[in-house]
Amino acid sequence: MKLLKFHLRYHPPGLVLEYLQKGLIKNKDIDLLDMNCKCLSGSYDRTCKVWDVDSGQELKTLAGHQNVVYSVAFNFPVCNRVITGSFDKTARIWKPETGECLATLWGHTGEVVAAQFSAKGDHAATGSMDTTAKLFDVRTGTEVNTYTGHTAEVIALQFDPNEGQRLITGSFDGTISIWDTRLKDRVSVLRGHDGEISNVQFNWDSSLVGSSSLDGSAKLWDARKTECLATVAEHTDEVLDICFDWAGQRMATSSSDCSARIYDVKSDFKELAVMRGHREEVCFSPAGGCLLTASADRSARIWNTTTGNCLQVLSGHCGEIFSCAFSYAGDAIITASKDNTCRIWR
Repeated sequence: MKLLKFHLRYHPPGLVLEYLQKGLIKNKDIDLLDMNCKCLSGSYDRTCKVWDVDSGQELKTLAGHQNVVYSVAFNFPVCNRVITGSFDKTARIWKPETGECLATLWGHTGEVVAAQFSAKGDHAATGSMDTTAKLFDVRTGTEVNTYTGHTAEVIALQFDPNEGQRLITGSFDGTISIWDTRLKDRVSVLRGHDGEISNVQFNWDSSLVGSSSLDGSAKLWDARKTECLATVAEHTDEVLDICFDWAGQRMATSSSDCSARIYDVKSDFKELAVMRGHREEVCFSPAGGCLLTASADRSARIWNTTTGNCLQVLSGHCGEIFSCAFSYAGDAIITASKDNTCRIWR
C-alpha cells in the first residue's frame, strides 16, 4: 500500500480511559478519528485537526478547547460541521472550512468523552464522565435535554442512523439506555452485562443494538423489543470493541485476548471467522469483504472476513496503534499511533 505520513502533534503516551476492575487499574484506548474525503484527529494539544486524505496535508486547526480533545465527528454525510468533545467539560461545533467555532455546548460537570450528530444534523448528543448525556440544538447551541439514569460514566453513544429520534448510551454501570429524543425520560434499559460497557452500536436499519463489555462478552439486542437475542462468550478476556458491517448482517468483536471474531447476526450469532494476534479496535470495509484491526504491536492488519486469513500487515509505526478507520469509499485507511503520527494507507 502507498503510504502518506503526517504529524498528529499530541503528547504521548496517547489517550486512554483508565478504570478499576477487581482492584486493578486498567485502561481502554479510545477513538480519535473520523474520516470521509477528509480526516479529523483529536489531540492532547487541545486541538482538532482537519486533514486532506488524498495529500495528507493539514487543512485547518480547530483551536479553542482548554483541555484534551477526546471525541471528534463529522455530521455525516454532509460533513460541513464538526463536533468535538473535550476534557474541559464542553463540546464545540465547528465549520471545518474556516475553522470557526459556531457554538460551545455547556452544561456537563465532567469530561465529555463521546459526541455525535443526529442523522439529520439538527441535534448533537454528548456523553460525559458526570454520568449523564445531553441533547443540544445544533443551530443555536442550546441544551434541549439532559438524560439522567446511569450511575457511572457514559462512555459511548450513538443516534439511530435513520430517523435520528432514538439515542443509545453505554455506561460503565454495565447498562445500555435507549432514549427517545422527543421525551425526557429513557424508553428502556438493556441489562445483562456484568461489567463496564466498552461500546454500543445500532446496525444499519436500527433494528438491532450491539454491545461489548469488559466482562468478556458481547451481546446482540432487539432494539424495539429490548430483548437480548444472543451473547458472545468465546472471548477469554475483555471485549474492547464491536462493529456491524454496512449491510447489517455481521458483527465483529475485538478483545484483550488478542483475537477478533465475526458473527452472523441473522443466524443465532453463528461464528464465521476468528482472527488471532490483534486487539483494540475493529472496523469493516465499506464493501464488507475486509476487516481492519489495530493493536499494541505497532501494526494494523487487514483480514479476509470469510476465511479469517490476514491479507496484509500495515507496519511502520513506532508506537502502539490505538485507532483505525476506512474511508467512505474504502480506498484508504488511516491509523493513529502513540508515536505521535497518523498514517494514511492506500
